[in-house]
Amino acid sequence: MDPSPALLTDRYQLTMLAAYARSGHAQRRAIFELFVRRLPPSRRYLVACGVGRAVDYLRHVRFSSEDLAHLEADPVLGPALREPRARALFEGLRFQARVLAIPEGRICFPLEPLIQVEGTLAEAQLVETLLLSVVNHDTRVASKCARIVEAAGGRECFEFGTRRTHEIAAIHAARAAYLAGFVATSNEEAARRYKIPVRGTMAHAYILTHAADRGEEGEEEAFRTFAEAFGGSAVCLVDTFDTLRGVDRAIAALGPGLTGVRLDSGDLASLATESKARLERAELRQAKIVLSDDLDEYKIKALVDQGIPVDAFGVGTMAVSTPDAPSLGAVYKLVALEDDRGQMRAVEKRASGKGSAAGPKQVYRRPGTLEDTVALRGEVVEGEPLLIPIFEEGKPVGDLSLESARQRLRDDLARADGRLKSLDPRGEEEGFPSRRTERLWQLHQQIEREGNALL
Repeated sequence: MDPSPALLTDRYQLTMLAAYARSGHAQRRAIFELFVRRLPPSRRYLVACGVGRAVDYLRHVRFSSEDLAHLEADPVLGPALREPRARALFEGLRFQARVLAIPEGRICFPLEPLIQVEGTLAEAQLVETLLLSVVNHDTRVASKCARIVEAAGGRECFEFGTRRTHEIAAIHAARAAYLAGFVATSNEEAARRYKIPVRGTMAHAYILTHAADRGEEGEEEAFRTFAEAFGGSAVCLVDTFDTLRGVDRAIAALGPGLTGVRLDSGDLASLATESKARLERAELRQAKIVLSDDLDEYKIKALVDQGIPVDAFGVGTMAVSTPDAPSLGAVYKLVALEDDRGQMRAVEKRASGKGSAAGPKQVYRRPGTLEDTVALRGEVVEGEPLLIPIFEEGKPVGDLSLESARQRLRDDLARADGRLKSLDPRGEEEGFPSRRTERLWQLHQQIEREGNALL
């Protein structure tokens, strides 16, 4: 059963909606912003990702009759929903808010609004959990995978992480990895849904099946029969028994049809070097060497820096689960609200260490750089505005294609200096190239003095 977009939320969003309806606040104009307070450890930048998926959900945010029946049966929420104003709000709610976002694929930094939602308080509040869920996951994976691609130094990267995460998250992780520069995924549903190239070879079970009767000698037969099934060529997984003997058997079985060998265990550096030598002696210089085995950007860079002969990397666990930074920590905060006289007022959370900055903002990027200025909406600031409309009047707008997002990231990375691309965990204290205008600081001070501020 497909999930209801309106129910992809936390309970407290629904309790607030019912209370807003009763108090008369539900239809007030509101502006929320989604941002990341700080970078995960060792990161120097983020790759915006997820809004292309999010708009598909936003188009369908409404409470169906089945949704309402489920909620009304709840002993806490049910009685509140039977109040006429709450019932009318839930039945009639359609997401018509205006949404701006930093486009997917752009490099961005902490405290910059990645998404800005302007609509009624009810509709903008309801989608908080949904937007955070999508952006926290997709931006986390894309940011990690961009580092992996950079470490690979132009060699191909394949996403093999489906079995290491939730079955649905795997589809979206494959999309994020592809956006970040991976060339293919092993996930068939991601390939179907997002038109991502799909790749896969064989598992050790295939080799062992052929070895059941003949022992290790069955490995050569496994390679041969697999290649016969796919036109006489294949990439062979050679480390079921002895890796180098596996390379020899692959050469013997396929000859010129040997597309490549995949090494998934052992000392990858020495095995890749010797495998390449054996392939060259057999005059199979076109055969590629693919390395896998819990690789991340640090292991990949170490292999590349050693000059190891490798053509591609298969990355699974480290790409989709990002164990060094399993949570991005994006938040969604109210920054402006219509008062009872119809005027918009800037608001902010002022809790120590977990505050937010008041007022709707825009992010400007200085031409030809990755240097940003965060300004109050309406300020005149030099540079390209990064926040652009992606959803208006119930419909997606603008270019939300995955290929365009891939190109945006390539363009931004071409402008990134060595410090931003560095994998060295030291240097995080150097900060990031994003600053705020004096006007935003003045607005914060005014709210501290007076408790509110008109926009």
